[in-house]
Amino acid sequence: MNNHIKNSLHINKIGRLITMVKINNLLAKAIVCWCLSIAIPAFGKEISTVLATVKNSPQAIVPQNKKAMANFEQGANLYKQGDLKGAEAAFRKAIQLEPKFVEAYVALGNTLDDGGKPQEAIAQYQKAISIDPKFAKAHFFLGNALYVQGKFPEAITEYKQAISVDPKHAEAHYYLGNAFYAQGKPAEAVAEYTTAIRLNPKNAASYNALGNVLYAEGKLEEAIAQYQQAISVDSQDGDAHYNLASAFYAQGKLDEAIADYTQAIRLDPKHAQAYTGLANAMDDRGKPQEAIAHYKKAISILPDYAYAYYNLAITLGREQQTQEAIVNFKKARELFQAEENNEMVEQIDRLIEKLKGSGE
Repeated sequence: MNNHIKNSLHINKIGRLITMVKINNLLAKAIVCWCLSIAIPAFGKEISTVLATVKNSPQAIVPQNKKAMANFEQGANLYKQGDLKGAEAAFRKAIQLEPKFVEAYVALGNTLDDGGKPQEAIAQYQKAISIDPKFAKAHFFLGNALYVQGKFPEAITEYKQAISVDPKHAEAHYYLGNAFYAQGKPAEAVAEYTTAIRLNPKNAASYNALGNVLYAEGKLEEAIAQYQQAISVDSQDGDAHYNLASAFYAQGKLDEAIADYTQAIRLDPKHAQAYTGLANAMDDRGKPQEAIAHYKKAISILPDYAYAYYNLAITLGREQQTQEAIVNFKKARELFQAEENNEMVEQIDRLIEKLKGSGE
C-alpha cells in the first residue's frame, strides 16, 4: 500500500526554510495486513452450522458412534469457553472413536491453529481432505491457514476448491479476494469481493475490503460508498469508520474525517492508526497541541509505530520543539531501519540535519 503524503509543512527558524512531508499511514491495515488482522472465521463462531453438518452428513456419524458425537460436542463447548486444551483432547477422542470423522479433524485443526500450532492444524485439514476431498470447509480452513503464512498461491488453490464444491460459500470468495489482492491482482479481488457481497450482503468485511481496493486505485467516492455500506451493515465496525475517515481526509474533508476517526476510537480505544489519523486532521485544523497528544496516544498503544513517531516529530519540529523532534525522528529512523525502509531512513537523516542546522 502506498503511503498517502500529507501536505508539506514548513519550519521557518533563523532564516532557514525546512520542508518536511508528513506521512499519513493511510489504511495502515493495508489490504494484506488488514485481512490478517480480522479474525479468520473460527470453529466456535459457527458451531451450530458444523453440528448440523455432522448430523446431516451420510458419512460422518453412524448410530454406534454416539460416543464420538458426544466427545465432538464436548469439544465444541470447551472451545466456545476458551478451553483449547480441553477441546483438543475431546476432538482427538472423537477422532479416535471415529477415524473418518472429517468435521472433527477440521474442528481439531481450528483448535490447534488458535493454540499457535499452525503446522499441526494444516495436517488436520489435510487429513480431513484425504478422507473427503469434497468437504468444502476443510479446503476453506486450509486456505486460511496457508494465507496467514503468506502462501498465497496455495491458499488460492484451496479457496477455489472450496468454491468448486460450494459455489455459494461467501467467505471463501471473500478470502480468495484477499489472496488475489495480496498477489497484486486487484481486478480479480474486486470480482471476488463483489461475489461475496452478492452471496452475503450482511458481511461488513467484504464492503470494507472492496472499499480498500477502490481506495488504492484512487476511486475515493466509490470507496467511500463501500465504507458507508459496511457501516450501514455494522455500525460498530471500527475499521470501517477508520477507513471512511481516511478517505474523507484524502479529500480534504476534515470535519467528516475527524468525526469518523473519533468514532473509530470510541469503538476501538486501542486503534493506534485512528489516533494518528485524528492527529493529522487536528494538525491540519491548526491544533498542533491536540495533534501531539493524539500521536503520543498512538505510540503508547503501539510503541513500534514508526509513522506515529515520524509524524509527531514533524509537528514538534514545526512547533520549534527541536530537541524532542530529533528524539522522535531517531526513534522513527530506528524502526524504519528495522523494516528495511531505506527511503524513510534517508529522508529522516536529511530532516535531522536540517533541524540541527536550524538551531545553530
